[in-house]
Amino acid sequence: MTNTNPCIAARAASVGYGRTVVVKDLNLSLDYGLVHGLIGANGTGKTTVLRALAGQIATQGELTVFGENPFDNLRVLDRTVLMGIDVPLPTGWRVGKIFALAKARWSTWDEDYKDELVHLFEIPTDKRYSQLSRGQKSCVGIVVALASCCELVLLDEPYLGLDVDKRKKFYTVLGEHAERTRCTVVISTHHVNEAQPLLDTVTLLGSAPLSGMVGDIAEAFLEVKGTAAQVHSLCQDVGIDADVDTQSGLAKVVLDLRGDQQRIDAVYTHAATLGLRVNPASLEQAVLTVSADEGQKHP
Repeated sequence: MTNTNPCIAARAASVGYGRTVVVKDLNLSLDYGLVHGLIGANGTGKTTVLRALAGQIATQGELTVFGENPFDNLRVLDRTVLMGIDVPLPTGWRVGKIFALAKARWSTWDEDYKDELVHLFEIPTDKRYSQLSRGQKSCVGIVVALASCCELVLLDEPYLGLDVDKRKKFYTVLGEHAERTRCTVVISTHHVNEAQPLLDTVTLLGSAPLSGMVGDIAEAFLEVKGTAAQVHSLCQDVGIDADVDTQSGLAKVVLDLRGDQQRIDAVYTHAATLGLRVNPASLEQAVLTVSADEGQKHP
């Protein structure tokens, strides 16, 4: 039976530590069985939001996970795992003992899958956690997060310290795991372009709002390329005041056309007439466009 309620819901929630509010008026609706990207500049509260979802800190306003308030709630905590290099693990313990602790913690733990991931990421299980490199510590977190086989997997920049090869392995196994188990994943990341093929939705934290299905966002943000005269002519024809980049030889502009299908159609029509190239913008381009627009509104 399909669950029609969201896995995670927040409405005008405020999250922080004591009297210090880090994220204000948080609104989320994240469905089951999808991979959700949580993005934003440093200091916008990505880690704080993940800790709230993991039930580690209380919130003001409405925040539910699996339909319940997650704070200090075992019914939620037993179905949730949060991992990232800043999640504290016993530094003096050997890695094998950390995995044994994780096995005891989650009844859903898959020991064979753990062994497979340890081999894939070449993790020295006989070393103490404190002796590991930054990338190896990230790999330990990845193994715990995936081998726990929790219904909700929260990942806080899990790729830190990984080289290019291991980052590719991580994205591959995360995608395979999410597809196989149908778990819900929330991953905070700065590597928007790398993560984009995995993401079903994205939420940008901060004062510049951007959230929704990645495919919908791609369709609503268009990159237009051509001569400066052509690009300016198109913007004038469709009534858009946009910042045209003319530093790269050919002029280009990324247009934010969310909720305006008529103008999207007009861009494609006028671009064909003028001989311009139009493509859906990347997720990173959409994020940069929204952030730049917000910066112009609030200097």
